[in-house]
Amino acid sequence: MGSAQLRVVGPDQALTATVGQDVVLPCHLSPQRDARSLDVRWIRDEFSETVHHYRNGEDLYGEQMEAYAGRTELARDDLSAGSLDVRITMVRPSDDGLYLCTVGDADAYHEVIVELEVSATGTDPHFSLVGYEAGGVRVLCRSVGWYPLPQLLWRDARGQHLPSVSQTHSQDQEGLFEIESAVIVTGSVEGPLSCVVRSSHIQQERESSLHIAAPFFHNAQPWKVALALVLVLLAASIGLGVYLFRKKVTQSRELVRKDAKMAQLAAELAWRRFLMSHNRVKVTLDPHTAHPLLVLSQDNSSVRWEREWQQVPDTPERFNNRWCVLGHEEFREGRHFWEVDVEGKREKYSLWAVGVGRASVKRKGYFKRCTEEGIWAVQYKEGQLMSLTSPPTHLSLSPVPTRIWVCLDCTQQQVSFINADNGVEIFTFTAASFNGESIRPWFWLRTLGIQLCLRDSTPQTTSPALEGSCPSPPTPGSPLLDPARAAQE
Repeated sequence: MGSAQLRVVGPDQALTATVGQDVVLPCHLSPQRDARSLDVRWIRDEFSETVHHYRNGEDLYGEQMEAYAGRTELARDDLSAGSLDVRITMVRPSDDGLYLCTVGDADAYHEVIVELEVSATGTDPHFSLVGYEAGGVRVLCRSVGWYPLPQLLWRDARGQHLPSVSQTHSQDQEGLFEIESAVIVTGSVEGPLSCVVRSSHIQQERESSLHIAAPFFHNAQPWKVALALVLVLLAASIGLGVYLFRKKVTQSRELVRKDAKMAQLAAELAWRRFLMSHNRVKVTLDPHTAHPLLVLSQDNSSVRWEREWQQVPDTPERFNNRWCVLGHEEFREGRHFWEVDVEGKREKYSLWAVGVGRASVKRKGYFKRCTEEGIWAVQYKEGQLMSLTSPPTHLSLSPVPTRIWVCLDCTQQQVSFINADNGVEIFTFTAASFNGESIRPWFWLRTLGIQLCLRDSTPQTTSPALEGSCPSPPTPGSPLLDPARAAQE
């Protein structure tokens, strides 16, 4: 049975849910058939962990994420009609995101993405008068219990926006946001003052108004303000003198450290240029391993993700669960490196990863992307890079590189990732367990509008970007392979 014969369908748009309520994530087989004998798994895409697992008439809770323990239920009575819906009770802010509805048996596998947007409307704004400041009254506005993070705006009686002097927010243990803002109101502000807390995500807002009586402003007399200003300036001038002296001493020490660092960096860059000029290899993508949702360019130098499954043979070497593709080349000894460029617009849930994997890496069914599974890679998720260690290590890089050198040292069993724009190391896996196996380039992609491109040009560490763009993969329906490979398939 091919993948096309086992097809699962989900909603066309994101579902919405309110914190504290229940939500049903819909998913069904098309065409309709009995699903009681199938392996049904709901996966939290962001964490690659199980939300609910059903197999052969049993709910398997042993591998369920702790956050969903006791909160999920599969519609067992509807399985015979092909429904794979799962209910999540007492929705939390942390439930917001993407889910995978997957189904399979011994011969076939298919999956679909379901997006859940969680929201919560907070309390009415609460006012408090902090004290006199800058010739006026400092007013604080606070609201709690929001998700996602809302906006807080100040308005006067005419509906004009007033600038705030400070604004902060925080999250409680349940993930709900508290937002607080302050404004200084002077006697020139007529009529009631309004504080509006608004969530553009769910088109909800809360508003409260406050009228400050004129006597409050009488205490903010000009001579008091002037005296306070003189005292502040005097304290500031003394503090500034102390600060400038300390800054001069700090700068002298920093210059010494910076010179040493620059010398070290220059030596490191010179070594990398020498190493890479002798070990750069041309890497191409192997279409026989590409997940059916991945579309390769004609020359196998770039890959993109599509929502529709491609009509390709379900062979043993092809990934059928994870959106992966391997490089065609295999390495057992020596040092090698290649460049991967990431092109396209990054959206809220952008997800991609590049690295290497053992030639024997699992192709069928569910597996984690980590070193224990024979994968050494860095992953981009929601604006941040992380290394796929166990658990993943977040990497503080700004901006996130879009040109990455993947460096494989089979002799030392190391995998390094380097920013191709400036030659700075991103992350290195040391003592990688290759186990004597061949190592292949590995790629993972799950975002529309993003392409992973393999470059075949001379490294230029001083260039901000390489000219040109990668070849575009064919549009859905066009051939994935060149005629020779198609004949082989």
